[in-house]
Amino acid sequence: MEKGRPMLRWVGILCVSMAVAGFGLNALGGKQASIETKTMGADLISIDTLKKFGDLDYPVVQFEHDKHTKAVEGKCESCHTVTGNTVTAKFKRQEDTNAAEIKAIYHDNCIKCHTDTTKAGKKSGPGSEQCRTCHAGPAESSRTLISFDKSLHYRHSSSKMVLPAPGQKENCSKCHSQDKPEERNLAFAENKDQAHEKCMSCHMEIGKAKQPTGPVECAGCHDAGVRAGFKKVADVPRLEAGQSDYALLMAATAKAGTEPKLVSAVPFNHKLHEEKNENCSVCHHNASSKGVIPCSQCHTSLGKEEGGFVTTEQAMHRVTAQASCVGCHAKSQAKPECAGCHTFMGRTGQGTDTSCAKCHVDITPGAELVNDKNARSNTAAMLMNTRVKTDPEIKVNEIPEIVEIGALANEYEASKFPHRKIVQKIMDGMKDDAMAAYFHSSPNAVCSGCHHNSPASANPPKCVSCHGKVASAQDGAKPDLKTAYHQQCIGCHSEMGIQKPAATACAECHAVKQ
Repeated sequence: MEKGRPMLRWVGILCVSMAVAGFGLNALGGKQASIETKTMGADLISIDTLKKFGDLDYPVVQFEHDKHTKAVEGKCESCHTVTGNTVTAKFKRQEDTNAAEIKAIYHDNCIKCHTDTTKAGKKSGPGSEQCRTCHAGPAESSRTLISFDKSLHYRHSSSKMVLPAPGQKENCSKCHSQDKPEERNLAFAENKDQAHEKCMSCHMEIGKAKQPTGPVECAGCHDAGVRAGFKKVADVPRLEAGQSDYALLMAATAKAGTEPKLVSAVPFNHKLHEEKNENCSVCHHNASSKGVIPCSQCHTSLGKEEGGFVTTEQAMHRVTAQASCVGCHAKSQAKPECAGCHTFMGRTGQGTDTSCAKCHVDITPGAELVNDKNARSNTAAMLMNTRVKTDPEIKVNEIPEIVEIGALANEYEASKFPHRKIVQKIMDGMKDDAMAAYFHSSPNAVCSGCHHNSPASANPPKCVSCHGKVASAQDGAKPDLKTAYHQQCIGCHSEMGIQKPAATACAECHAVKQ
């Protein structure tokens, strides 16, 4: 018994320690695994201003802006400096000076307001002894960026309440403050604070005139549900900014010996791409801060700091970038009617000189093209107008109606593949699509969706000519014949959203042998 007492003593200490630890966890908010991240509204703002001065002593503050706007009865001057109709986005200051001063501004004003509100017998925020109530750390928010599309742009530019500057016909400079008719500069704001100051000040100014105006609360712009209720102008006139209908895309001319030799120029239908996209920022991704500027101003063949060291080649061809030509086209290829072929071609297809020539033309830009915008536009228009604009001609009736695939027939009968029906389905999916018509114009281009890496031919080689019945280590990533068939057929159905036959319904493609 005596020998067992030390053991009992340690068990007791361990139990007490666990109880204390449990109390500590509960004091911090209960079982940690049960804590769920609170999802806040579109008005949630993370106040992390002091990050620019170094590491934070406390977690960031999550501030619900619309809740506070309501509490002060919409009086922006309660928290912001308002001069006339201009509101400053920063809290109780015009600029960021130093960490100590900014910290004092927040603490003195926020806590004082909470204290005064509580003394007045009203429900209020935390006091000076409740630091963690405000400094609660990251939280999820339903806040989304506003998309200033062509419809919204037109509603602003056509508004009788948004007047042009003295001596100007257009009101562009009301928002694009650096813009002049003789020198176009469509930059809007350098940062988020400046953007909010411009929008809020204008909305407040129009509101004071007792006229319908834009939102003055966060949710009005940053809540997707609210934005869905915005009035949509269906037929928006073209946004004129001095742009040409056609452009000849060329990299900026550099001093001899400083840049490598560039590839051929690309004729570009600018007007058509305007019609296909919701706003200029889809391609000119820094339009809000720098205006609508040529890609070559930031992206050179070697790359430079202004363009994040993204080269011309990367800016135009990076498949994961929405603002690049290839990336945007790849997004179109993800549509169900295209994805059946293009998803797998992206993995197995090989780029060729022929594919580059679809965009690049074999011309050397001389002095006239370099120096004359109209010459570039006219040349691009001429080149674009010679391109194929009709769907490729495929004699569907000459395609075998049924192709019997029996190379692997063992447990199952040979598969009867409805070849003509499938080709017709593909052709219907790309009907009247100008981009598809042009890029599929070469002989049997559509066939390469299934017969990848095969020469263009009306009678392409069978799959077994490349894929062996048994996978070989020497072939690397090339699948065996059975895997190739299933990956191609089932994968295509999956990408195109075809429900039947199901991937597991083997007998619907090849009947079980009796």
